Amino acid sequence: MSVRFTFGQTTGIVLVGTHPWASTAFDRLMPRTLLPIAHRPLISYALSWLRDGGIQHAAVCANRETQVLESRLVRHVPDGLTVVYHEDHMPRGAAGAVRDAALASDSETFVIAEGTSIPSVGLPELLASHAASGAIVTVVVHTEPGRNGRPNLETPIGVYVFSRRALDFVPATGFYDIKENLIPQLHKAGEQVAAYSTSAASPRVLDSSSYLAVNEWMVEHLIMNGVHPEGYFRSGSALIHSDAVVAGDAVFVGPVLVGPGARIQSEAVLVGPTSIGREATIGRGVLVSRSAVWRRCALNNRAIVDRCLLADDTVIAAGHEAFRAVMWANVLGEPESVTMPRETPSLELLRKMGRTIFGTAWSRSTAAQ
Repeated sequence: MSVRFTFGQTTGIVLVGTHPWASTAFDRLMPRTLLPIAHRPLISYALSWLRDGGIQHAAVCANRETQVLESRLVRHVPDGLTVVYHEDHMPRGAAGAVRDAALASDSETFVIAEGTSIPSVGLPELLASHAASGAIVTVVVHTEPGRNGRPNLETPIGVYVFSRRALDFVPATGFYDIKENLIPQLHKAGEQVAAYSTSAASPRVLDSSSYLAVNEWMVEHLIMNGVHPEGYFRSGSALIHSDAVVAGDAVFVGPVLVGPGARIQSEAVLVGPTSIGREATIGRGVLVSRSAVWRRCALNNRAIVDRCLLADDTVIAAGHEAFRAVMWANVLGEPESVTMPRETPSLELLRKMGRTIFGTAWSRSTAAQ
């Protein structure tokens, strides 16, 4: 059923499932746009970016995950933004999904963002540039300086602005992509496609390694910029939820985010950037370093976890050591794991960017109960 969701001049559209899925352990955990980044679903950052840029109405485009998305996102839709969910029963590709959702709107301009990235470009400036250019589509690109005499490298970051006329070039049925199909067709038709260059990178989750990098980046961002989500308080270099229980001699080194109901027991050491999820238990003398620990995980006494992703309900045995692994609980409650691939240079660059922006000196402090 078609629902008309806005009568404004500009509408936001967030795309789900714009990246190809593989059969890795990481991809089987949950829909990528719902992965927790600093205790929030990844897609919620794109919604906040739209709202902060002055947009009041948005559509989330998904396929089979629509109902799951709606139920999980209801608490994370920012105030002042009305969100509807558009489901294509057959895969339509990015351009096809945009067309189908946009036709339910009276808007003349559409801001499109991929739900697997955290947009950082200034939205008011982007919209002003699009209007001034007269382009039918504006593609946001991240500009990296060229090396050894080579020209600058411009890479699309997954953010676009469409004028309504662009919808006329997208077929009503079938799979149709933005970069592979629509942009070449617009060029062929003599339509103007503009590039909007930004030096600000937009972190994007592509695999397990990039997930950890983006989660680290956001934990650093929250703490170094003094952002206190509701219910959290600052203790040294950590942000701790008021419902968490932290032993007085637990040690936090660098930025650490501790969720509601989590229990950090005596002599535990947490090295950031690290996030500890809701109702997770970090046992006595446990070392957790540069990892993402999800809900209800249990790390028993003297366990060591470094650069790992622990999915919901994962249990780590006492004294067990895990390095660079994706771990999850199977139906018997026993942990399974897959070793992560080595990081690519682009991910290392993202980490260096975070250190440059947010600094490298972290306080070493204990958190009171």
